[in-house]
Amino acid sequence: MTELPEKINAIKTITYDVAGIVESLVGENDIRPDEITIDMIMDKIEDWVEEDFAHDVADVTIYQDENGTEILA
Repeated sequence: MTELPEKINAIKTITYDVAGIVESLVGENDIRPDEITIDMIMDKIEDWVEEDFAHDVADVTIYQDENGTEILA
């Protein structure tokens, strides 16, 4: 019998473009870019994260053992 890993990590990474978020917030709120705060940006990202991580995980998930070695599903 082959040795099984102790743990398996499932990782999904999404990168959000801050400049694009600032542009969006300026347009939505009729404010200047220098009025945008990190809290406003994070609120927007947190909304997207809930949606992005709730769907289609099979297509973008990486499975790794506890040593970072990828496990092909």
